[in-house]
Amino acid sequence: MRYLGCSYGYLIFSYAEHCFLIDVYTGTKVKPPKIPRNNNLWCFHGIDVLTAPLNSPNSRLLLCSESSMLEWQVGTDCWSEHPLALGHEDIRQIVIFKGDIFVIDYRMRIHTVHFTPQFSVQELEFMWEPFFPINPWFVSCADMLLMVDLSVTSFHWHGTYSHTFDVFRLDLAVEPAKFVKMDKLENYALFISLDKRNPTFSCMSPERWGGKSNCIYAAKLLEDPAESRVAKLLEEPYESWVAVELGQPVQEKTVQYLFYGRAYPCDYSLLSSLWVFPSLIYGSA
Repeated sequence: MRYLGCSYGYLIFSYAEHCFLIDVYTGTKVKPPKIPRNNNLWCFHGIDVLTAPLNSPNSRLLLCSESSMLEWQVGTDCWSEHPLALGHEDIRQIVIFKGDIFVIDYRMRIHTVHFTPQFSVQELEFMWEPFFPINPWFVSCADMLLMVDLSVTSFHWHGTYSHTFDVFRLDLAVEPAKFVKMDKLENYALFISLDKRNPTFSCMSPERWGGKSNCIYAAKLLEDPAESRVAKLLEEPYESWVAVELGQPVQEKTVQYLFYGRAYPCDYSLLSSLWVFPSLIYGSA
């Protein structure tokens, strides 16, 4: 069985011609129709998402390869296949923002996907200048599409670097679109995971549950052998996540985890922790 992603509180798996969605909170399993026999999901690590909560009338499950996208409209008994003209580039991340589907490939191009009135893929024109991201995560946050990146802020004489998280807002009001750096997240916190198949989140007023605003919460590897051994020696629990305030230095050991997600092709044999909103949050309990 192959893990394909997590979306709207459901883990997504495939096995041969079968696909399963499992509710993280209740364990309920949803079984879509059989996947077409000629699918090539087995030969690459795709990224797969629901476009809306499972009980929404326009919810679709998307299974993506480097050359095509399989679409199952929830409630129907068949799949539709659409060509993806991405130049055979693998997909890095898919983000749903204001009902639109944004697909980011490994060349850091951003594409928008529409299903009505007919299926179409359009590359978004934008400017990277004066920077190019190292290992970005895209996050939908209120009325903003944000990009979180790990930047190098200084170089030390003994051969190490200092890193910080930077956050940029995609400004779609100008042509070409551009990324504008943000100094603060105000009363929001952002949640990212090393594995790009896992969802990213934003949360308003995290102090309500003991969290902290203006922070990046990063889920690390499920267990790092070196760090877990140290934790056992010190009789301390292994922390599978880290919180970093925007603008503050990122610890070197955390940087190593984050660069795992930059590897290409990704080593998905190493399991990463992930953040999940239960499906009941979306009204689909």
